[in-house]
Amino acid sequence: MLSYILTTIINFPTRVQNASATATDNIFIDVSHFKSYTVTPIINGISDHDTPLLMISTDHSHVPLLNFKTIRKINKHTISDFLDKLSCESWDTIFSSEDVNDMFNSFLNIYLRIFYSSFPLKKVFSRNKNDNNYWITIGIKTSCRHKRELYLASRNSNNQELKRYYQVYCKILSNVVKEAKRIYYDKTIKKSSNKYEAT
Repeated sequence: MLSYILTTIINFPTRVQNASATATDNIFIDVSHFKSYTVTPIINGISDHDTPLLMISTDHSHVPLLNFKTIRKINKHTISDFLDKLSCESWDTIFSSEDVNDMFNSFLNIYLRIFYSSFPLKKVFSRNKNDNNYWITIGIKTSCRHKRELYLASRNSNNQELKRYYQVYCKILSNVVKEAKRIYYDKTIKKSSNKYEAT
């Protein structure tokens, strides 16, 4: 069997359930190419699989000074252009076929052509990822840590009451997170001078 100089680096179980523990998820690398690396499990609390995290140290690490992301230019002028082009389109080619799939594909092609022409892509400076997470309160962070603790306790336990409590806790936390996001983004949109862009 050819290994292509690849070596497995996972030395811990990645799937733990009740009394069983197996290394079903693996990472293979050519260890001769890297000076140092570390592998640690990330307990995500979502499933019975832990995520292996590989961190590689290199001599050519580069951190970009500026981060950019690509977004579509959406404002009242581009929306007006989009609506105008839609109203001027004849749509005759859609009804030239009796096949529903052909009709849909024809409609989608026309719609996307107009959409892409009306809302062009532009590069904008991307702030730190955490800048958009103002909705994460101290209470939510505490609840997430408690959820992780409950997950670890319940996945290796046969206590059905504990498992049910964990499931109920997850549902409640999920609803709290959704409500926190909704309140935060509602306030952001209301305060914004450009409602379209904020939305």
